[in-house]
Amino acid sequence: MPGVDGELEAQKWWIECKGRAGTVEPDEVKSAVINAMAMDRLECVVIATNAQFSNPTRDWVKQWQLTHSRPKVKLWDHAQLERYLSQHPEVVLRLFSEALSLDGRFKAMESRFWNKLEFATPKSLIDLWDARKQVDITSLGLFAAIANEFGNGNISHRPWAAFITPESILQVLNDSLGSFPYLINRCIIAGADQEAIIRAFAYLILAALDTSSAECVTTLISELFGRSGEVQFHQKLFEVLLMPIATQLLSEMQDVCSSDCARMMSCDRRTLHHDKDEVVDYWLRLEDHSHDEPERPRRLLRIEARHESCVVGFPVDEDNYCPLFDAEPTVKNLGDLMAVIERVATFRKAEAAEKRKAGK
Repeated sequence: MPGVDGELEAQKWWIECKGRAGTVEPDEVKSAVINAMAMDRLECVVIATNAQFSNPTRDWVKQWQLTHSRPKVKLWDHAQLERYLSQHPEVVLRLFSEALSLDGRFKAMESRFWNKLEFATPKSLIDLWDARKQVDITSLGLFAAIANEFGNGNISHRPWAAFITPESILQVLNDSLGSFPYLINRCIIAGADQEAIIRAFAYLILAALDTSSAECVTTLISELFGRSGEVQFHQKLFEVLLMPIATQLLSEMQDVCSSDCARMMSCDRRTLHHDKDEVVDYWLRLEDHSHDEPERPRRLLRIEARHESCVVGFPVDEDNYCPLFDAEPTVKNLGDLMAVIERVATFRKAEAAEKRKAGK
């Protein structure tokens, strides 16, 4: 342990573990403490249990400690052990995640993501998803779950934003966007890939557009990043932080909407290019993903058949281009961009549901 001068000093601790189905017997604690007194230069006695200690036992320890400054007696029950373990999520999830309660496992997953930018295993995510209605999930915890799904390559099988209320989605979006600079800074320091985080934010914005309005989402984002009152600061912050998210979401909409469009033809997808199922199953995230870095820069060719109509219903003709492909994310057109994406998402999500219902 660090001494008063900062130098490390050796300490002798005596630890006894009491596995019990019920409360640990008071005599067991008293006997352990008294027996430990026989050890020379003992600094601390820890009695740990998977169960609980009774109030009389704790009272006895307090009274005993008044006349015995050493060794220090610590009682670690199930709740105390879980709090300690949550501070070391990588150990918990690697060695004995099954021993934690579902609440403890969710907190461990959340802590592991926010503190270390590490992802849980797919098996852990499945278990947490199955118990999602029984655990206490915070806004940042839900974002961690979403980012973990993208980190493992999939969100359609466990669409975390689909089971919460529209108000909760906006709250999660607000809280997580407020922590976005922190996350990006951690990624830069750790040299970690930012793709899962960018995709998680794009998914949250899509979910918010699906349950609220484009105007509401635009207002939330604008107010969050415009609180300084300085327009120049607002623009710079958007360009650095939100531009990758807006571009990601716009690219996803372009890939999905152009997959069966007679007007827009593309030789390659910009974002959803892993396999066909990613486009087919895209809307499942609201009711598969792995992105391999290309070895060489990919060249895209798009052809717009200007005599064709728009299946979504946008007013296009010879002189008016597809607004989805003609859009360029900027600070000034954020509201217009959200409105276009909202309209495409509403139409394509309903269309995909009808196709699944018809068995296509």
